[in-house]
Amino acid sequence: MVRKYLVRIFILSLLLTTIGLFLIYDATVSRLISQELSPFLFVNRQLVAFLFGIIFFFFFISIPFRVWERAWILVYLLNVILLILVFFFGRRSLGAQRWFSIFGFSFQPSELSKLFIIISISGFLIGLSKHRKSFSFKDYALIISLILIPTMLVVIQPDLGTAIVIFTSGIFILYLFGIPTKYIVRTFFLILTILPFLWLFLKPYQQQRILTFFDPMRDPLGSGYQVIQSMIAIGSGRIFGKGWLQGPQTHLNLIPEQHTDFIFSALAEEFGFVGSVLLVFLYYLLFRNIWEVWRRLKDDFGRLVVGGIFFTLLFQTFINLSMVMGMAPVVGIPLPFISFARTSLIVSYSMLGLMFNIALRSEIDIL
Repeated sequence: MVRKYLVRIFILSLLLTTIGLFLIYDATVSRLISQELSPFLFVNRQLVAFLFGIIFFFFFISIPFRVWERAWILVYLLNVILLILVFFFGRRSLGAQRWFSIFGFSFQPSELSKLFIIISISGFLIGLSKHRKSFSFKDYALIISLILIPTMLVVIQPDLGTAIVIFTSGIFILYLFGIPTKYIVRTFFLILTILPFLWLFLKPYQQQRILTFFDPMRDPLGSGYQVIQSMIAIGSGRIFGKGWLQGPQTHLNLIPEQHTDFIFSALAEEFGFVGSVLLVFLYYLLFRNIWEVWRRLKDDFGRLVVGGIFFTLLFQTFINLSMVMGMAPVVGIPLPFISFARTSLIVSYSMLGLMFNIALRSEIDIL
C-alpha cells in the first residue's frame, strides 16, 4: 500500500528536521554565548519555521490537488508577482534583496517559487496535452519562456543557486512529460553557447565563487576561505569524528554562516565518516520512498508534480553536499530539512503535503 511509503516519508522528514535542530545548535552555540545571547536563538527560530511547515503541510493536504491543476495560471501569476514585489518591498541583506519581513519573520519568495514552478508547469503541460495531439517546437519555446521568467527574476535578486534549482526542475518536468529529446538537446547546446555571455551578467562575488571552485587556493583568505575551512572540518572528522560539541572548526567559528548552507561540515567534523554516511543513508531512504510513491501514481498531473518534488529535493541535496565538499561551486543552496533556512523548511513540508494529497486522492496502482 502507498500509505506505508507516506508514513516512512513523514517519519524520515521529522528525523532529518530533528538532526538539523541539533546541528544548528552545535554550529551556533559558541558564537551566541560569546555575544551573550541565548544559545537556543537559532534553534527556536527553526522550530517556529517547522511549526509553520506542519501547518502548510496540512494546508496542502486539505485542498484537492485538482484545484491546483486548474488554477495553474493563478499560481504562476502569484509566483511572478511575489518575485517582482520583493524588489520594491523586500529587505536587503548581504548585497541581496530576497526577503520580505512580516511581523519579524523573514520570508523568501524565491524558495516558494520552487513549488509554484512545479505546479504551474505541470498544470500547463496537462492542459496542453488535452487540446493538442502533437507537441511542436513553438509549444516548447513557450514553456521555456514560462520557466525562464521566474528564473531570471531570481537571478537578478541575486540568488543563483535557487535560480538553478527552479530552471532545472522545470526542464525535468518537461522530460517526465515526454517531450521530444531533440528539444532538450537543442536547449543543452544553446546553454553551452551562451554560457560565456552569462559570465558577464554575474555579480563579482559569483564570478569569484566559480573561479574558486577550480582553484580554492587562489584566494585562501577571501573567496576560497569558506570552502577550504569546510574541507578541513570534514577531513579532520576522520572515521568517528571528534565528538558532540568538540569540533574546533565549528566552535571557533572558522566557517562563516556554517549553520545555513555549510551545516554538513559540522556533522562531518564531529561525527566523522560514519555520521556522514548515516545522514546520506537517511536521505537515500527518503528519496527511495518518494520514488516508490511516484512509481505507483497513474494520474498524469500527479506524476509530473511528485516527479518535480522528487527531483527538486534530490537536486538540492546533491548540490549542497557537493558544494560543502568542494566538488561544486558555492551557489547558496540549503540542505533540505537540516540547514537553518526557514522558508526552505516550510516549502519542503509544503511539497510533502502536496505529494501526500496527490498520493491519497488519486488512483494508485498498488500491484
